[in-house]
Amino acid sequence: MMSRKNIRTALPALVIALAMLLGACASNTVVQLRYQPSTPKAGQVCAQTFTVLPFVDKRADTLTIGTLGDGKRYYAENDPVEWVSWAMFEELKARGCDVKYREKPDGTPLVGYVVSGSFDKINVDRAASLTVKADLRLNVKLEKDGQFIAENVYSGSREDLGVTVVQAAQSVLATTLQYLLQDAATNVVKAAK
Repeated sequence: MMSRKNIRTALPALVIALAMLLGACASNTVVQLRYQPSTPKAGQVCAQTFTVLPFVDKRADTLTIGTLGDGKRYYAENDPVEWVSWAMFEELKARGCDVKYREKPDGTPLVGYVVSGSFDKINVDRAASLTVKADLRLNVKLEKDGQFIAENVYSGSREDLGVTVVQAAQSVLATTLQYLLQDAATNVVKAAK
């Protein structure tokens, strides 16, 4: 049986251990959204200039990006709008295009090729063990001088393993977005020729 003296001695260590445990549980549901552009096939040349506008988040639940199980949810550490928009920017740049990013349209008509879009699905769910599955769906639109050129919907899902479920979620989200945007960027460049 513990005496009051032993409880007082052990209490600070228990409080610290509890705080660390709660911190670890809370942080394991936050996923940093990362992106690495694909390597385009040899011979793909881009001579156009594109302006990329921020994509629009059309998800019903814009706070979470999936379920971890046991009632826990995945939350994005950074803004999914910026993640998708800048990933499109990087994919076009990787193809040799001259690319500009326009954070907020100021009302003046945009000249030249403009890439915009939206997404209505960014979801990552825990599967078996340390496996996670990502589902993404996005819409990419190309205009030139305010005139419609092309619009396509890209969707896909992938599974991946990781040392932790958070690391697996980061990896599978990045590879799924890359899988979709490499096709989207290639199609945008082809449509702009």
